[in-house]
Amino acid sequence: MDNRRLIIDSAKELFWHHGYSTTSPKQVMVDAGVGQGSFYHHFPAKADLGQEVVRENGRDLLASVRSAMEGLPTGRQRLAAFLGSAGDALGGCQIGGFAYDAGILAEPALRETLGTAFVELAGLLEQVVREGQDDGSVSPKLDPAKTAAALLAVVEGAFVVARATGRQSYADAATAGALALLEATS
Repeated sequence: MDNRRLIIDSAKELFWHHGYSTTSPKQVMVDAGVGQGSFYHHFPAKADLGQEVVRENGRDLLASVRSAMEGLPTGRQRLAAFLGSAGDALGGCQIGGFAYDAGILAEPALRETLGTAFVELAGLLEQVVREGQDDGSVSPKLDPAKTAAALLAVVEGAFVVARATGRQSYADAATAGALALLEATS
């Protein structure tokens, strides 16, 4: 594995568990087992590394959601699979936590990269809502963009509340409630 990959993988873990703002480049170097020269050759500034980590985590999340939805025959079932992504809410969301990190929000490029990840996920969900409407599994009365935004907010909120309370049951209740709302309107 090359040093760039080692640095990114270490940063992904450290930023997720300790936050971007509180993780130093030195900590990443030690964890990755690389020297200062190698680190700064690949990432001249911490923000460059942060942007790559946020971008990769966003792509990983989107790929994970697509994989969970793959092969499911109806839009409603695919939306249920997305809601199921909060099944380990106590572990935290590898992208959602960045929205609370002052260091991420203070850097325009990092904030934009983070926003892009959520916009892309919302776009996928909106497409799936439309597919569900087309196959009859989701009510045609629902606004696809608003429904996608609500489902995304439910899942991200489920992570927050579950972690704050230390209870997965809060996430499970939130996602089950959202799924029931889809049923009631279909």
